[in-house]
Amino acid sequence: MSDQQQVPVSRSAIAVVDGHVRNGWEIGAGVSTARLTLRDESPLAKVVVRAPFTGAVRSELGVGFGRTTRADVPAVGQVLVVGAGPGEWVVLGPVGSGTRLLGDLHERLGSTGEFASAVDITHGRALVRLHGPDARRTLAKVCGIDLDDRTTPDGSALRTSVARIVTDLVRDDSGGELSYLLHCERSSGQFLADMLLDARREFGIGVPGFESGPATVA
Repeated sequence: MSDQQQVPVSRSAIAVVDGHVRNGWEIGAGVSTARLTLRDESPLAKVVVRAPFTGAVRSELGVGFGRTTRADVPAVGQVLVVGAGPGEWVVLGPVGSGTRLLGDLHERLGSTGEFASAVDITHGRALVRLHGPDARRTLAKVCGIDLDDRTTPDGSALRTSVARIVTDLVRDDSGGELSYLLHCERSSGQFLADMLLDARREFGIGVPGFESGPATVA
């Protein structure tokens, strides 16, 4: 029996093509120059926070229901804080930062004196990014929400049905182009990805590999 301990590999709920391991995760090696892309960002650290929808915790996190903000967390890097629901936030951080992010949140939220919970849900959720000028029209095929700039501008966050799946939908424009993060239960991740690919396949959609650095969140 070998004395070497096998290092566990984390895998997304969404199948990868030509997978290889980076930072403990199996990720795809695809490269795409398509105007519209769908990228699996499930390896990002994800922590859900629950607390009263107004009060000290909300002030500490810096954002309320329906909006997002970015923050720099020591020993973690830049994170995206999403006001996912009344009294519920999802904090997204760089790959592998879940334990450090959870510790930081426990310390910060504990100092508020207000009851709150923070749970690492990195492996329990799927997360994809739909990016490009045709992203809005693609989502319109599988989602009934009005995605016009006047109703869902950059930085908007909402929970809705996408392809009949309960999904957190976050507008997070990147590089001056439309970009949406879609976040759902792990068990629905592959179905959601397939439906998004199908919704725009006739116009061409690329599936690039995951970029594991914190710039993915930025």
